[in-house]
Amino acid sequence: MKNKSYSFFSNLDKIQNLKDIIYCKLEPIINNDFVLLDVPNHRNIGDSLIWQGELNFFEYLNFNCLGQFNADTFDFSLDISKDTVILMHGGGNFGDLYRKFQNFRLKVIKNFPNNRIVILPQTVFYENFDLLDNDLKIMSNHKDLYICVRDKVSESLIKSYFDPKNVLLMPDMAFFLDFSIYHNKINNNDNTLFLKRTDKEFIRVEEVYKFNDKFEIKDWPTFSNNRFYNFFLNKFDSIESRLSYFLKFIPLSSLFINSAYGLKSKMGREKLIDIGVDFFLKYNTIYTSRLHGLILGILLDKEVYIIDNSYGKNHNFYEAWLFDFEKVYLLN
Repeated sequence: MKNKSYSFFSNLDKIQNLKDIIYCKLEPIINNDFVLLDVPNHRNIGDSLIWQGELNFFEYLNFNCLGQFNADTFDFSLDISKDTVILMHGGGNFGDLYRKFQNFRLKVIKNFPNNRIVILPQTVFYENFDLLDNDLKIMSNHKDLYICVRDKVSESLIKSYFDPKNVLLMPDMAFFLDFSIYHNKINNNDNTLFLKRTDKEFIRVEEVYKFNDKFEIKDWPTFSNNRFYNFFLNKFDSIESRLSYFLKFIPLSSLFINSAYGLKSKMGREKLIDIGVDFFLKYNTIYTSRLHGLILGILLDKEVYIIDNSYGKNHNFYEAWLFDFEKVYLLN
């Protein structure tokens, strides 16, 4: 960790620079009206931050979003004009850790060979390199596919299969969120948050950093530290997703299914973001092993310490975009 001097709100110009990078690279390739697929119909606040950032970015475009669909509500028989650009939600599920979403992505690429497809900024990670080879060979067969990546390691993996002009390195879409109205809100309690992920990217670090009683160790409020409770919540989400999938084919039942949210509340994205912001406003200093804990902390002008996830995602993102940010520190 290196020492940095800083002034209040000093990262606003750097955030604007990240937004400019995204706009300059994405705007030229979204050349018609578009649909957004694979929107995150689940409890991860980080994915809702990305989703809202994508919607905010769309406001700068001269074309319209014709619809939003999650992986369970999208109907592959939908008549999509070949001139329509297909955008796919960004994040960190490109690879073999979250196979449901990667399989959906591959199915879209196979089923729409004549549409321009743009995968919004992703982190790429595979444990199985045979699967990496198989997936990218399928993708490289598409004649008009662009893959946006969030770090140089992901860029290197993808460029070994693609024309370099179709691989775009850019920051995360959540930087299009503006929480500057909260910048003068200082919390006077002495507690510090360690936002510790509890999913399959979990890594145990408490012993290394010796967190004391001033630290509150929690995951996003929408998750539980009780793994059995989380198991049942995940099962409930799975059942809801399956119901959404089957009910969409029943004419009357399909009236109750939103293309983005399935059977869930249409206010879900906004509600999750509000929960995340209210949660972070309780603290002045954030330690986090979640990438979007880092990004939300920056957007709220907190002092943030980033700890890596299980495979280097956070470290690689920091090195690509955040190394000169003030009040942002990488813990090795």
